[in-house]
Amino acid sequence: MKRIIFHIDQNCYFASVEMISRPELRNVPMAVAGDAQARHGIILAKNEPAKKYGIKTAEAIWQAKAKCPDLVLVDAHHEKYVFYSKKLREMYSEYTDRVEPFGLDECWLDMTDSVSGYSEAEELALEIRNRVKSEFKLTCSVGISFNKVFAKLGSDYKKPDATTVFTDEDWKEKIWPLPVSDLLFVGGRTAEKLSKINIKTIGELADSDAGFISRYLGKAGIVLWEYANGIDDSPVAESGYKRIPKSVGNSTTTAVDMTSDREIEKTLHMLSESVAQRLRKHMLKGTVVQITVRDCDLGIYEKQRMLYRPTDDAKEIYSAARQLFRESYGWNKGVRSIGIRCTKLVRADSGEQMSIFTDEFADERDSRLNKVIDDINTRFGAGVIKSAAEAEYEPGRKNDAKIMSDPFHPEDDPR
Repeated sequence: MKRIIFHIDQNCYFASVEMISRPELRNVPMAVAGDAQARHGIILAKNEPAKKYGIKTAEAIWQAKAKCPDLVLVDAHHEKYVFYSKKLREMYSEYTDRVEPFGLDECWLDMTDSVSGYSEAEELALEIRNRVKSEFKLTCSVGISFNKVFAKLGSDYKKPDATTVFTDEDWKEKIWPLPVSDLLFVGGRTAEKLSKINIKTIGELADSDAGFISRYLGKAGIVLWEYANGIDDSPVAESGYKRIPKSVGNSTTTAVDMTSDREIEKTLHMLSESVAQRLRKHMLKGTVVQITVRDCDLGIYEKQRMLYRPTDDAKEIYSAARQLFRESYGWNKGVRSIGIRCTKLVRADSGEQMSIFTDEFADERDSRLNKVIDDINTRFGAGVIKSAAEAEYEPGRKNDAKIMSDPFHPEDDPR
């Protein structure tokens, strides 16, 4: 028997969690929004009544208010979303030992050994949906298919609070007419590129020449072509399994626009320290440093540079980031936000090629010093020991200093 994979997607998750404690908001347009005064003024999630007004995730608050003047805005409470996400995964683990999170509000479940076929799988999906409603006062949509990609497509197919099944017999007639943008990992830019060669549906992508698509889209092309043809044997990870992050990054939006090199350098110092600490926490090193800059008019660009060797040291990350900024930004506009990310990660214990240009004794000394600082901060609280640049960083600025494991991209597929 082919595999039977579930994908469970919580409906309007952040908004739904907020409505647990505020049920009076269930029938009025409501959205969870960022802090407008700290200039994180975008819509993070919305409920079903707000959707009817055309309100979209990631649009500015003023845009949402223009569509619906009576929209109720609620502050985000990340700790609540993490709490319910953990509880939901614990419930899913009662059915299978293979539960793989895909963000806070989505999970894949391998139910191959738990059901005898699609009919029983659909009954079990209804049981899970009913438990989510009764035990958590939330709703979810469930997609069922023979691979992860189509299961994910199924959970998006019909919302809210619904089950969709794509079997190994009927998937072509149901899936191939859908827009190619519905396929997992086909973003807006990829869909636009495919549209230029008259590929607008999943079926048209599946029917295209694999070699041509690979040349046209690069390495991601052949993976997307396989997905469109139902070829996906990627396993559902065991419960509790943690992937190695694709990248480690940190960004900040400042309370006022940055208008000088000095302000940028102080901010880059702070970000570099945070990124380096998280790399060491996960015993990883980065081989590429990337900066993301957003100006005061919300224009955005990214630049990156390959390092001579992998690093988890803040000084090296900062040096590369500062050089990237100086080489690429002309100061025509003030800077609203900036971020640093290390990518192409390797294990810290994987070894590296020694160089005659490197002071190995200084590197060893810095490595020991970083370890001591990390140990003290872990024992007595984050920030007990800071660099001079971190101490100088102005507390009025908001910082979302947290590890960010990038969403999976087709070009990263280990196959």
